[in-house]
Amino acid sequence: MSPAKPPTLLLDFLAARTGGQLTRARAFLGRVREHDPDTRLHILHADGALGFADGRADLVVDELHFDAPGIALRRIAWQNARLPALLAASGARAYLTFSHDLPLRFPGAIPSIVGVSNLAPFSPDARAAEARLLARLRLDVLARTIVSSARRARCVIALSETCRAMLVDRGIDAAKIEVIPNGVQVLPGIEDPAARARLLGSMGIRGDYLLYVSHFYRYKNFERLVRAFAALAPARRAGLQLVLVGRPWDADYHREVAALAATLGIAGDTCIIPGAGGIELSTLYASARLFVFPSLIENSPNILLEAMAHGVPVVASDVAPMPEFGGDAIGYFDAMSSDSMRAAIEQALADPEPRESIARRTRERAALFTWDRFTERVVALYRSVLG
Repeated sequence: MSPAKPPTLLLDFLAARTGGQLTRARAFLGRVREHDPDTRLHILHADGALGFADGRADLVVDELHFDAPGIALRRIAWQNARLPALLAASGARAYLTFSHDLPLRFPGAIPSIVGVSNLAPFSPDARAAEARLLARLRLDVLARTIVSSARRARCVIALSETCRAMLVDRGIDAAKIEVIPNGVQVLPGIEDPAARARLLGSMGIRGDYLLYVSHFYRYKNFERLVRAFAALAPARRAGLQLVLVGRPWDADYHREVAALAATLGIAGDTCIIPGAGGIELSTLYASARLFVFPSLIENSPNILLEAMAHGVPVVASDVAPMPEFGGDAIGYFDAMSSDSMRAAIEQALADPEPRESIARRTRERAALFTWDRFTERVVALYRSVLG
């Protein structure tokens, strides 16, 4: 009697193009065979986003192409029109996506696992931050789509207890929600002081600085941080810069933040860097005097965890789930109040605790969240569904 063939899992990474979705996909695929050597993994990705998976003999990889503009709409249309046939042709016994998209025409006979990664649609503060009606309507549509997918899925991956509670409040069965937080990975920065100074200088950084890393969306709350920095006591702000690192995905908001810094008279002390990665980003984290995280909503705050893992002192928004991840290793402020933010920054800058002690505490807390643990738990979940 021939041995049974391993079951097939269809992994839909079509939404993994940038940011946290791409980081999660890369981390998971890089570790999955350590925890599951047998399951046949059929991968979908788009426009070369997961090119690092091409050529791997242990994976079946299909690359699709969605021409801009309207990439998201084209992807959703393809998933509804073509995904059911692909599931049948591949012999998949289960379907997994870390995105929330579950096509309306998804075949009910195949168990599905969906991830919920975006909580902005459920945040009144994030919705109120949007200046345009179209952006608010988009959040409303996303909220309905996420809830619809979660109701129809066999299992749901929530990245935080906060996410789980939001889903339960909207009628999702708590028994099918698995809380699996993201992990964090620390890449080495530049150790040589002279080389580090040259890199920072090339970015316009000339000395001590406060750091915030996040792409420019309105719910990321850059403007209140700019106001808080401008309001620091003159003696405290002397010699400090505010360094903001992120891609201007909301170009209007990016311009508004730069204009606000100019209006408040701190443009010369504000350094806006349009994205950084790898060695550059690790060096920015490790060299910061203080990391400030004012976001109005997150699910599993990767950037916050990255800063903590680099041992930098951190003050963050007190909006859930930030305390769920930061614990007592970091300080907190009211994210809706630039004055509360200013006070927390001044207190952190004046804290006499040795940096080595702070670094030990933040690193120990960040070490609770690893990509190996994430991968192990996701594998256990889909293998239970595969039976």
